Amino acid sequence: MPDDESLLREQARAAGMPLRYPERMWGGPGAGEPCTVCKRPITKDELELEIQFARADGAMPRLDKFHLHVRCFAAWELERSKFRP
Repeated sequence: MPDDESLLREQARAAGMPLRYPERMWGGPGAGEPCTVCKRPITKDELELEIQFARADGAMPRLDKFHLHVRCFAAWELERSKFRP
């Protein structure tokens, strides 16, 4: 993961994730999925957060899922908080 917080927050902005609070959030050991923010795998020795957003595309509702390192989630949360009403 990048050491520079400003770089990580820039990556979080560029990830294209919704700017609202997720409908669901899960945590546990990583399963090797790439992090949505930094693109590095989340190893079994790291904590992975999966956040889910409901989306309705016409008649087919679905969940968008994002896998994040804890630090990457924090960077996204800081960026998201800038847009709260």
